[in-house]
Amino acid sequence: MKNNNLVIINYYESYFYFFVWSCAIFYSVYQFYLANNYFNDYYDAYGDFDSGWFWVRKKRDTSDQEWLVWLTLVNKLIPYVFIHHFISQIIKVNSNSMILCYWYILSSIIFLYYYLGTLAMFCAILQPSFLHIMTCICSKNAAWIIHILYLFIIHILKIPNGTFQSWLEITDEKHYILTLIMCWIHLRSISHTIDSIDDQFSSSNNFIQKLAYCLYLPTLFLGPLILYHEFVESVGIIIIIIIVIVIIVIIIVIKSQNSIFCLDIFQINQPHQYWNCQKLLTFMLNLIRYMFWLYFTDLLLHFIYINAVQYHLQVIQNLNSWALFGLGYCMGQFFLNKYVAIYGTCSNLCYLDNIKAPSQPKCIARIHLYSDMWKYFDRGLYKFLIRYIYIPIRKSNGYFGKLFASFLCFTFVFIWHGIQINIFIWTLLNFIGIVIEDIGVSIGKSKQYHKIQNTYLSSKNTKRLNCILASPLLAMSAISNFYFLGGQDIGNIFIQNILYGSWKNLLVLLFFLYCCCQVSEDVKSWELRRTKS
Repeated sequence: MKNNNLVIINYYESYFYFFVWSCAIFYSVYQFYLANNYFNDYYDAYGDFDSGWFWVRKKRDTSDQEWLVWLTLVNKLIPYVFIHHFISQIIKVNSNSMILCYWYILSSIIFLYYYLGTLAMFCAILQPSFLHIMTCICSKNAAWIIHILYLFIIHILKIPNGTFQSWLEITDEKHYILTLIMCWIHLRSISHTIDSIDDQFSSSNNFIQKLAYCLYLPTLFLGPLILYHEFVESVGIIIIIIIVIVIIVIIIVIKSQNSIFCLDIFQINQPHQYWNCQKLLTFMLNLIRYMFWLYFTDLLLHFIYINAVQYHLQVIQNLNSWALFGLGYCMGQFFLNKYVAIYGTCSNLCYLDNIKAPSQPKCIARIHLYSDMWKYFDRGLYKFLIRYIYIPIRKSNGYFGKLFASFLCFTFVFIWHGIQINIFIWTLLNFIGIVIEDIGVSIGKSKQYHKIQNTYLSSKNTKRLNCILASPLLAMSAISNFYFLGGQDIGNIFIQNILYGSWKNLLVLLFFLYCCCQVSEDVKSWELRRTKS
């Protein structure tokens, strides 16, 4: 009877934390919503708003150019997806994997040609070709040096209205998309190169499969990243040039055609699996699900001006603590929703082609640890960092190797995302947070801690203590993300609010973050139980 009462009390406590944390989120978002009144009579000199959906009758925040470009791109991709799947299914039934590779390459290049133009298409093709030639006979260290140096070149090419954009004669939108493609291709090229060196497996189809992998259209523009686990040997430069020429000739011949495709280089050699009603139903339900989040996010921009307010620092500085933290939460949630919609849609397209792609991120409102945020937000990038940087460095160097491996991971993240001061602060704070968390985990595994815990603390009190200790770390994690999402000035405003604000507000904030930690632990426990069952 006593145990049953204890279980009931624990359930009530968990419900209390969930209720308090939910109320804190809704109230802070409501306070930020009230602060949006600033834009009611706002003179929109910079085109931050449009008229919005006619039936909503409110203007819409359109100041996040990235979101607008993504929506435009998705709308152009969707009509072609079904053509791709239809043709790829015919090829899978009647031909071999190499023909499928040629179809993937061809259809991708055609789409790039019509969407970005000839010169931009060439840039997308030549990048993996050039890196393949440069690294096909290199050692792993030399290959890494080449790829890192090329990454710096990409950042030079990303300069708006620079020589590269002028030479291509493309708009800002197309320049952004092209450089985004180049960043994703770069990760795939690294994955292919390192796997090839590690596996030492030879095949004459190396370049064809690598090009098909790097130009993988559903993830070509926006991710998520899928790693290359098979190794096939490289081909010579003459074959590369011939292939490129043949592709160009085909493009000219079929100039009036369009198609879009989906590939996973890992499964092109697997036996073909026919579609059935269950598979199509799952695909359609998932597509509806992700389209809902896409349009729901766009709908919220009619009411909560998350992005436009970031250009008005004076307004943010005048927000009360509740409204300021509401802005912080909305920034994170909007960023999450974008990636849930985009990653989820791309992964769903891969599923229809029997491809296992990384799934969408988990909700930020139920994650409190740095390690979990990295593990469950961008799963493809996380696996990339673990496989190619963390594990090789950590293997034989003890704790220092573990620390140095984490440092190199975040250094690569800093370079890949862009060498800017706010990105540096974001990665630095994340590295510090990971180190602190790792130290805490090491202490928690020690015999002395277990002895104290078994003597003085119950399992419930141990959980409470862990959540109390994790609350300041969660605050640090949130602030680091504000630097990443909003820039240096906005990140500094949050820091100033913490350091120079009322200590009562700080204690209230830490209490709500403590509730978040409790909710996060409960959700993790529930997922673990569900997995076991």
